[in-house]
Amino acid sequence: MDELIKYGKKIVANGLVHSHFGNVSRRVDDYLLISSTGSMLDELEGKIVRVPIYEESSLDSIASSELPVHREIYKNTPVSAILHGHSIFAVVESMLNDKCIVLDSCETEYFLHEIPIITGGVGSKELAKNAAESLKDHLGVIIKGHGTIGTGSSVEEAYFVLSSIEHICKIKYYVDMTKDRTDTTIL
Repeated sequence: MDELIKYGKKIVANGLVHSHFGNVSRRVDDYLLISSTGSMLDELEGKIVRVPIYEESSLDSIASSELPVHREIYKNTPVSAILHGHSIFAVVESMLNDKCIVLDSCETEYFLHEIPIITGGVGSKELAKNAAESLKDHLGVIIKGHGTIGTGSSVEEAYFVLSSIEHICKIKYYVDMTKDRTDTTIL
């Protein structure tokens, strides 16, 4: 639980989410620990809920609204941690592109390769299905107009994926902005 609290603070501190948005979870056997609905990621003390992965529970109502997405990912992939953010450049890139490709010269190309852009409403079956399917072959995804999901074998690895997606999208955004410049003279 402590590592979810630690990385929740890092997600907020590094601008990967704002206010009451985003969520974090970690697999523990056939259960998952997940942030509660409406909680702020930098204030998660006492706001983590333990629910089963393979069945519904009376605590589902206080868990994050994205619980169905986390459950579906855990059911269909071997990951141990899921972090969901709402980072600005990833959302912008998802609205400008159908697929966000990692830059060839970017240091993260060796492990992320390509970042799928998926669709689906908040906590919806469509989003759960699309995320779980894409995350079988990728470590992270961007939800069109919404945010990002990073996964990993640990919370630390999921954080690395989440922050790398934003880093890549920020670089891509600025590189794409300069492609149309006709004057390359630096003043």
